[in-house]
Amino acid sequence: MNDEDFNEENSTIHINMVYLLVIATIFLFITRIVLNLFDFPLILEGSRDVDFKIFLLGLENGLINFYNPIDVPEGVPDWPPYYLYFWYFIFFPMGLLPFEISVYIWDLLRLILTSYIVLKAFKIIKNRTNLKYFYFTISVGFFIDGWYNNCNFLIVFFLFMSYTLLESDKKWTSGLFFALSTIKINSILFIPVLLIAKKIKLKDLYYYVIPFILLCLPYIIFPDFFFQMIANWLNSTPGIQGLTFLDPILWKAVQPSHLMFLGFLFVIIFENIEQFKRKDQIRNGIVIALILFYIYISLIIWLIPLLGYIN
Repeated sequence: MNDEDFNEENSTIHINMVYLLVIATIFLFITRIVLNLFDFPLILEGSRDVDFKIFLLGLENGLINFYNPIDVPEGVPDWPPYYLYFWYFIFFPMGLLPFEISVYIWDLLRLILTSYIVLKAFKIIKNRTNLKYFYFTISVGFFIDGWYNNCNFLIVFFLFMSYTLLESDKKWTSGLFFALSTIKINSILFIPVLLIAKKIKLKDLYYYVIPFILLCLPYIIFPDFFFQMIANWLNSTPGIQGLTFLDPILWKAVQPSHLMFLGFLFVIIFENIEQFKRKDQIRNGIVIALILFYIYISLIIWLIPLLGYIN
């Protein structure tokens, strides 16, 4: 047996990952309570659960005004809404409950869905190194997503379900889950990844394009709605700067919390390069480039400008 190949009988890495996710969730619970009881710097208090609070404020705008500006909390850059409209319906149940309850339900939903992904990934990712990379990106993304209380865990869940259903040859259902993942449009990268990994052929694209187009019909019926979304995508956000004019736009597409689903896309590619002699060098080169890239966007585009914006 190759030392990179393993099965459920000789490894507990997936169980340990679930324990890690539980510990991280408990830690996030505790930090929320502590931050509510004591005074901390604005960069901590202002960032904790900030995305969840913005989501709730977005619900108050209503569906018709989905892309209108939101009055964000103090110290938070003024980011206009840029998700696809059907996010409103997905998140709507959280708005029916008090914040003190819904925020913990969201945490538990993140833990349950991510644990499911971890346990299932153990069975479908055959290469041990690839699995470790995936678990690492899941861990980092899980914590960041949990701190800001964003929805990246839903994106990776939808993409993961799409991939596993594709493996079971249930292409229409796979396409539906893919379409749901596009609440953040950067998840559309899933399609070229499937093509590169030879999981689908060009003739299979209609299984994914048709559900996506059907979900996007309101943008065709109400073009002003569509153009308002595009304008929000291109918005230059205060506090988010960089070395080029593309950097603020780039930040919206590939933030560190997006590692939850971007890591999965890379692993699909890694699993497909097993036949290459230099597969380890290719994989390591991609990982190093990814690390350097995230160091750049975290420091240059986000952290340094944000500190100046707060001060």
